[in-house]
Amino acid sequence: MAKKISAYLYCLAIVLNSSFVIAQNEKCGTFREVDRHWKNKLSKTDRVLVSRPVRDTSTLTSNNKIRIHFDITGNNQPAMVDAAGNRIPNSYKQYIDTLRSILDSVWKAEIETYNFNAPPADSGRGGGDEYDFYITNFNDGTFGITNIEDDLPVGPAKPNQQYATFIEMDNDFGVGYRTKGIPALMATSAHEFHHAIQVGGSGVWENEFFYFYEICAEAMENTVFNDAKDYIFDVKTYFANISSTPLFQRRIDFNTAGYERAIWGMFLMKKFGTAIMKEIWEEIKNHRPVQASSNALNTFATSLEREFADFTYWNFFTGYRADVAKYYTDAGLFPTVSLIRSINVSGVKQDVQITTKSFTANYIKARMITDSAFVIVSNTNFTDAVNYSQQTFPFQLSFTSSSSSGLPAISNSIFAKFYVDNFLDWSYTAIGTPTVPFCFPNPLNPNSSSLLIALQGVQSNSYATLNIFSASSMDLIYSGNPSFKFFSGIQYAEWNGRDNNGAIVSSGVYLFVLSNGMVSHKGKFAVLR
Repeated sequence: MAKKISAYLYCLAIVLNSSFVIAQNEKCGTFREVDRHWKNKLSKTDRVLVSRPVRDTSTLTSNNKIRIHFDITGNNQPAMVDAAGNRIPNSYKQYIDTLRSILDSVWKAEIETYNFNAPPADSGRGGGDEYDFYITNFNDGTFGITNIEDDLPVGPAKPNQQYATFIEMDNDFGVGYRTKGIPALMATSAHEFHHAIQVGGSGVWENEFFYFYEICAEAMENTVFNDAKDYIFDVKTYFANISSTPLFQRRIDFNTAGYERAIWGMFLMKKFGTAIMKEIWEEIKNHRPVQASSNALNTFATSLEREFADFTYWNFFTGYRADVAKYYTDAGLFPTVSLIRSINVSGVKQDVQITTKSFTANYIKARMITDSAFVIVSNTNFTDAVNYSQQTFPFQLSFTSSSSSGLPAISNSIFAKFYVDNFLDWSYTAIGTPTVPFCFPNPLNPNSSSLLIALQGVQSNSYATLNIFSASSMDLIYSGNPSFKFFSGIQYAEWNGRDNNGAIVSSGVYLFVLSNGMVSHKGKFAVLR
């Protein structure tokens, strides 16, 4: 995974074995360099080959499959870091021992459990037939680089040539990295090694498909290691731009490098297991990524179009709407998806025209004071995606609160209809007033937010009372008449996290009872300061 600088994840880089410099705002320099190399070949210009790094020491992992090359002194010496990212003196042995264990786990997962083929041999260039990792002090923010040795092609010549590779990774993951220490080691190892599998087993297609290599490699991070959460930074980027980022979009800038769409790979593996990723990369041996993805899903008795529609539905249930049992395990850590439009619904029918690109998710909210609903619209024109045409396709939505309008109901009080010329190329899903949690955020940090309690039957009036108890002692912490506020069309009682003396409550587990004299609701939440 290439280097992540400050707020950006510099993910894996697969770089042809040539001289290069990674730009400071570039998440991954790998495929940019591959593209430059192809152009050099076409123009018959020469490249300056760069030798493998030279390190003074090496060690094998326990399974004897991977060799780690490192320096025990000097600028490249590895080190563990503290919580602030500061290097811990004389800790290179702990770094190497930790990495040995991590790489054994990566090999066991990706090769032995997920059944990918091991990266091809490199003619003993690292001192043996083992796969080689080199520890390097990256000064530009790079996490790791998977270097393609283009003078070691694998198999017959073809457009998507396969190659032997070696990997470099940072020597501490300390100050300047958004994810530090061991979690960064885990994410980088799983990510970069998957690039080695991709390049060695399926080959390198043209530059317009490089984003797909990153989608799959970053999806592998959290799949191999549950504690590797760095990908969430990129989920936030995708969700903030979800209506303008087609799933199959070639790289335009840093925000479309592919990392941000890794959640697509995670969605597929959550539904179908890691076998779907194996099947996709088997297909990429002979087909470019869009067609390969379609072929792979067909073998699982489904289709690309159907799964993208389900994908857009899963992405709705994140943030305060998260359902980790049904959908993403980390959904509660994700933001909610951004809306392309929010409509105030009245008794007068409103017609809304929107255009979109293929395999792009569009979330529209229809709201009233006492009700709300959402619709999700996506175009799934496969031909456009395969050809990378990036056409725009129009659709219309009509909304009203009038039951006599003849429009279908999508919630208790909202009626809507979807209009397009060809329904076969579209996905349309309506979601009525969503189920809301008893309270959120949970856990609550009173220093930064209030607790919101959403319960039916309790209205904003002077008779509503809120009581907060300590779960351990059942002491009454707070009792009073809460204020009420609307959020996403739902009425919530609000508590600011303070006791009856005005002091912020301490960390712990609490119970609440919200009542208006006729209806009473109870629940549990945690405070974490």
